[in-house]
Amino acid sequence: MDKSAQTEQLVAELSKGIIEPKITVVGCGGAGNNVVQRIFSDCRDRVETVAINTDERKLDEIEADKKILIGKDITQGEGACGFPEVGEYCADRARGVFKDVLAGSDIVIIVAGMGGGTGTGAAPIVAEVSKELDAVTFAIAINPFSYETERVRRASEGVKRLREITETTVVLDNDQLLKYAGDCSIGESFAIMERSIIKIIDSLCSQISESFISQMTPEIEEMVHQIDEQKNYELARVASPETALIQASLEELQLKQPETQIENPLLIR
Repeated sequence: MDKSAQTEQLVAELSKGIIEPKITVVGCGGAGNNVVQRIFSDCRDRVETVAINTDERKLDEIEADKKILIGKDITQGEGACGFPEVGEYCADRARGVFKDVLAGSDIVIIVAGMGGGTGTGAAPIVAEVSKELDAVTFAIAINPFSYETERVRRASEGVKRLREITETTVVLDNDQLLKYAGDCSIGESFAIMERSIIKIIDSLCSQISESFISQMTPEIEEMVHQIDEQKNYELARVASPETALIQASLEELQLKQPETQIENPLLIR
């Protein structure tokens, strides 16, 4: 078997399991749940969706691959009532559940509205669990309108915590939304925000996948070279450095600063 044929065979074997890293999108709180609902409908083949909330009714209204009601014994399923400390406490008690749900994820993208109770409080806990599982962790945070003074203060604290934990936190601003939504209704405006977030996630997934595949080329060539030297053609014995490839892909994309990679008028620069 010549080297070209060997390479093709290796690509076929590797593509069965490691070309596409497992990407999980987690929506925390009402705004995060809305985004997950839309992703579940539009992009369900590319990512797994998880919805987390303290509001049982909200969870019942949406669709996602997995739904997690947290703190029912504390909030009676009525939500965190705008208190981040309640959302945080409920999420902290559900760490084990989060760990089970996120197990096996290579990349976790957390989406949450900032300034409320569940999104602000729970998102950092989810990020911590994701990091403990060695998943590459991103967050997309939605800031409230500037006239919502108290929510803005809480949002600032929530974003700060996310930035301390995640590789990158992308922040979208509702005030910027007003500039681009024109005369749209509030419902239509928020739909624009949700579509914007989906474009960011789709762009991120595409860049990771493309870079991940390109990173495989030298790895495969090296494998073929080793096989040729050792005269050993058993594919089962070839190590597949999946984690290293994912990390290399992210480094190549310079996703430590994804704002430079994704053009979006709603981003806070």
